[in-house]
Amino acid sequence: MKKYLLSIPVMLYPYTLIVGLVCLYTPEIMEGVFAGNGFLLIAALFACAAVAFAFALGVAVSLLLKGGDALSATRLTLVLKIVHIPAYIVIFLLGVLFTLSIWGIIFVVVFVLTDIAAIIMTGMYGAAAAFRCRAQGLIGTGEAIALGVCQFIFCIDVAAIIVQCVLIRKGAERRVEYA
Repeated sequence: MKKYLLSIPVMLYPYTLIVGLVCLYTPEIMEGVFAGNGFLLIAALFACAAVAFAFALGVAVSLLLKGGDALSATRLTLVLKIVHIPAYIVIFLLGVLFTLSIWGIIFVVVFVLTDIAAIIMTGMYGAAAAFRCRAQGLIGTGEAIALGVCQFIFCIDVAAIIVQCVLIRKGAERRVEYA
C-alpha cells in the first residue's frame, strides 16, 4: 500500500500538463494563482515533473534493493500505465489541434516531452518489476531483459506489462530454474 501512495505523484504527472493548459487559457486562474505570469506556471510544471521523477526513482530503487513481492510490483506498474492512458488520449487530441497553428508547435513539443518523461517514469517501475520477477524465479533472464526494455517503448509498454502478468502466473506454477 505504501508504494501505491508514493506513486500518486507519478500517477498524476501527465494530468498536470492538462491542468496547466486549463490554467493558461483561464484568465481568472492565471491571475489568481500565478499572478498572470506564465513563467510561474512553467516553473510549477517543472516542479511537478521533478517531484514525480524523484518519487518514481525512489520507488524503483526501493523495488530493486529492498525487494518485495514481484506480483505487487507488476500490478503497481500495470495500474500506473492504465491510469496514464486517458491523459495520453487527451494530450494526443490536443496535440492534433495545436498542430493547426504555427504557434501550437511549441505546445506539441511540450506534449511530446511530457509523454517521454511519463514513459521513463513508468518504465523504471516496469523494469524494476521485471527484475523482481527474475530475482524470484518467476520469469527467465531473457524474458526479464526483454520485458524491462519494452517498458520504455510507447504503447508496447502496456502490452509488455500485461504479458509480464501472464508470465508471472505461469511462473508461479513452474518456478523457473536459475540459469
